[in-house]
Amino acid sequence: MAPAAPLVKIKARFVPIPGFAYTGNIYGAGAALDIDFDISGTEFGGFPPPLIGFNLSLPRDATINPTGFPTCAKSNFEASGQGPTACPKGSAAGPVGKAVAEVAYGGERVTENAEVFPFHAREGGLEFFIAGHNPVSLEILSSAHLLSAPTGFGPTLSTEVPLTAPVSGAPDLSIESIHLAVGGAIRLGATTVYYLTMPTLGECRAGLPVQAEFTFAGLGGLTQTTIPLQYRTPCPREHSEVAPPQTTVPGTEGIVTAPSNTRCLSRRNFPIHIQQIKGLSYRRATVEVNGRRVAVVRAGRLKAQVDLRGLPKGRYTVTIKVLTTSGRTLTGTRAYHTCARKPLRGGRPRL
Repeated sequence: MAPAAPLVKIKARFVPIPGFAYTGNIYGAGAALDIDFDISGTEFGGFPPPLIGFNLSLPRDATINPTGFPTCAKSNFEASGQGPTACPKGSAAGPVGKAVAEVAYGGERVTENAEVFPFHAREGGLEFFIAGHNPVSLEILSSAHLLSAPTGFGPTLSTEVPLTAPVSGAPDLSIESIHLAVGGAIRLGATTVYYLTMPTLGECRAGLPVQAEFTFAGLGGLTQTTIPLQYRTPCPREHSEVAPPQTTVPGTEGIVTAPSNTRCLSRRNFPIHIQQIKGLSYRRATVEVNGRRVAVVRAGRLKAQVDLRGLPKGRYTVTIKVLTTSGRTLTGTRAYHTCARKPLRGGRPRL
């Protein structure tokens, strides 16, 4: 008979980043990963064994980009004793999360509610500062390292959870649940950088798979155990479903539509749609951005993705050409300006 093991349940979804439009569960968009997991069991004195490791693998083709984010090292917490306030401005990797654990206190096992503060760390990793206040005062530092993608998945964050006893000689605490959202954005001049970016346009029928592994300590006569789980997040929407309304490109007789160029696109990553007009057959279609051709794909209808992310402030021309089977060529152009930082209302503040 196999030894008893804790039961782990996980829920995950990609959500918008507060303050950044066109983010969330959208193909190719920046997003935050909102994750919940619950642990139950009685193997460790009536409670689950202590959690000592947690690996999370993102969906295939998702990316992590730590470029430009201020970081907070473990030494910031250890040297200052100031907790989260010791970290540089802008280094938070998401809002404050929550954790629930069982701790030994005064000869009894009681519930501890704690806050979880995520911060960006070097080399794309994360630092978690876990602070408990009642019934005991707890401060736990947990580090997550960025690993290469396993087969069929995207980048992996491997988190180490240290064993923690609230008082000397007491059993180590048992984590029962954690709720956390990780994934921020930062504006660097005219460019917006997203820590986590969703996969680009692709096929999704039953959701995007993520993979998790939970490792529990071998204490109190138990054997160290790793529990693998897979979960599917809801399928992303196409960017066109949430982007500004599209308008007809002049000179193409309604065949080509694109986002309006009279407003600044916060994402600067949008589709060009080529309509199938009754009575016309197309031999080929091409789309160029500043003279560089981008792929035209058929997903119900012809379209091309125009990606201006990361480009410096300036004017970029999109050229669309459609060649019909009768030899007729339709051409349209449209200019887009990458966004600049908005001026401060009321002028420069006084220092």
